[in-house]
Amino acid sequence: MLSISQWWVGLAVELQAALIGAGATAGAAIFGVLAVIAQVRSQGRQSRAAIAETERRKINAALYEDAVLICRGLADASIGLSTKLHIMNMEIEVAARAEAAALAYNLPTARFPMLSALYGEFTDSALRFIFLIENRRVVDPRILIFRTAMSTVLHDSRKLMFSDFVLHVMPALPTDSPDGGIFPYKPPSVEGARAIRAYSDQLIQAVDDTTAYTEDFLTEMQNVLLGDLYGNHLEPRQPLDPARKAVTLDRAQELEAWFTTNTAWGVEAARVEAETRQRFLPRQ
Repeated sequence: MLSISQWWVGLAVELQAALIGAGATAGAAIFGVLAVIAQVRSQGRQSRAAIAETERRKINAALYEDAVLICRGLADASIGLSTKLHIMNMEIEVAARAEAAALAYNLPTARFPMLSALYGEFTDSALRFIFLIENRRVVDPRILIFRTAMSTVLHDSRKLMFSDFVLHVMPALPTDSPDGGIFPYKPPSVEGARAIRAYSDQLIQAVDDTTAYTEDFLTEMQNVLLGDLYGNHLEPRQPLDPARKAVTLDRAQELEAWFTTNTAWGVEAARVEAETRQRFLPRQ
């Protein structure tokens, strides 16, 4: 049986040349086909990556738009409530001073049911903000620090609104009668008006914190969702009062510890957690 080398030597030179040419052509064709396949695969991967990046940017833009809408609603509710409280303080103090001087005065325009409704709108908006945070953790798990910050605001404002604030403010405001008139009204003393302002200012401070926190949140979301698109990085808010905190993602762990140990919400949360753990401990 002839070996391949013997068979090859026995071929005519012209036939050998023809076979070599055919082999080279076939090799070139196969290489070309493989190169095309590799290029198509590479283009496919690049195309899928480009499509994924485009969709990611669309989703990021939509997430930011949702954040803007929720934050704008919360800021509007906060400003509406704090503005009404400022006006109420001025009207009560004017009425109290006029009463002390036996002068005529206009009745305060604020009513406690109106303040309660405004506070209800504020808390609803704050809860929508918290739900937004919980549903957007995939963006960056550290954004839960904003849930903590807003929880402290809700705790403080709720405690003020439904305790001392109610006891001092409700009697100091006129009450509408069922027939459309006003029940007999007597403003508080000047000292009483000052006490109302003190309680009201505490509530205003708690409510105003939400506006600051929404500003912090939108700054962080612009950096996370849109920063790479525009190549810019926004600097965080710098509070003039060192006791007030600017919430940022890079300080999330530090701020979480601060809110937990230095706020009434943190103390209350720790107490509830301890009681819950004690309740479910196995009995000896």
